[in-house]
Amino acid sequence: MRPGTPLYLIGFMACGKTTLGEALTSRMPGHRFVDLDEAVEAMAHKTIPEIFEHDGEAAFRALESEALRKFSEPGAIIACGGGTPCQGGNMDFMLATGTVVWLVADDDVTIRRLRLARGQRPLVDKLLDDSDALRQQIAALKAKREAHYSRAHLTFDSNRLEDEEQIADSVEKFMLMVKGWHNADKRK
Repeated sequence: MRPGTPLYLIGFMACGKTTLGEALTSRMPGHRFVDLDEAVEAMAHKTIPEIFEHDGEAAFRALESEALRKFSEPGAIIACGGGTPCQGGNMDFMLATGTVVWLVADDDVTIRRLRLARGQRPLVDKLLDDSDALRQQIAALKAKREAHYSRAHLTFDSNRLEDEEQIADSVEKFMLMVKGWHNADKRK
């Protein structure tokens, strides 16, 4: 992470942004974790499913962009929503102001995690019991978002975030990756 700048964790829903972000914050004194979805809910005084249902996706995306800019401060570790990088210049903003890391999880891992978080993902919740339709929706959304995600400074495999041991191991690997990238960037 570039000193004095935010760290943005991006990627598809259920890829582990919140899990990894919280774990990183506990290992990095002086850093603050921000779950962008929680920030949006606090700003709107509604849950994300309620925002989608009552106000629509466009209203949610506007709040999401506002929250991103509001909480992007030095030392922030921000778990972005899956669609955050795809909206309103958000990816350009993140690339210019901090370090952006794309977390990638396999589809089987994603599906299992989505099913565990039933009721929290308006774009896929209705498909959780139809594996074929769910896989098709995931593939379509990933294909649509990949051009944005692939612009990240770094990519990290987030499949191993299932228990405390895996999380600790992933945090170590993540921190070494970012440190190595930062050191290489300084040598340029």
